[in-house]
Amino acid sequence: MKVLAVVFVLFFSLTIGADINETHSMSALEGAWEVETQNGQALAHRGVLLIQEPYAFYTEFDIEKKEFVGSQGGAIQIMGNKISFTSEFNTWNTEAIGDTYDITASLRANKVTFEFTVNGSDVKMVMRRIDHGQGDLAGAWRITDRMRNGQMTAMRQGARKTIKMITGSRFQWAAFNPETKQFSGTGGGTINLKDGKYSEHIEFFSRNSDRVGADLTFNYKVEGNKWDHSGKSSTGNPIREIWTKQ
Repeated sequence: MKVLAVVFVLFFSLTIGADINETHSMSALEGAWEVETQNGQALAHRGVLLIQEPYAFYTEFDIEKKEFVGSQGGAIQIMGNKISFTSEFNTWNTEAIGDTYDITASLRANKVTFEFTVNGSDVKMVMRRIDHGQGDLAGAWRITDRMRNGQMTAMRQGARKTIKMITGSRFQWAAFNPETKQFSGTGGGTINLKDGKYSEHIEFFSRNSDRVGADLTFNYKVEGNKWDHSGKSSTGNPIREIWTKQ
């Protein structure tokens, strides 16, 4: 839905409900959120937003149909009670990449209401919280090193990037180049962390819908701002990657 496609390339002005401590207003937005209604109507599929400073990703998908509807995301900068969001990828509208907009949000308990105007039309969207964005791997990570021929090799950090968002219960990775507006793919779903093991359950994958429903388990270790990720890929090949927290 194109209206939803522009929601999170916006500039947030946050109004906190009376039951929320204002000193925690920004951290209260971090985590995973799911759309309940848009202008009073439910979506035909799921719409999930992940916010982990300094990034935010929003994706629509249908698990039963194994359908990837669309996704967008980019870098955010929190300034007092405002968040500046710069769009870095947008599968619905590549022309919106690099743009900024504004939106008003009202947060109370485990729901947030976004109100904004798109092309002259007012939109009101209500989201419920999925999680609070806490855990060993919670944050936004960029892949910086990868094992090649048995040796760890630093990756060139150019305009093209692969970012993985992790909240308390969900993940999403996306590969994109904001300079050329090229989008290479994205996937996401739920996660579980236990005894040094990181497990993913895939709920959407833009490149191959057959991967929806698959489960992958990896070893993980976090030291400082580095995440050491190892195991076997979806094709069964051994992998080891280092992701650096952004």
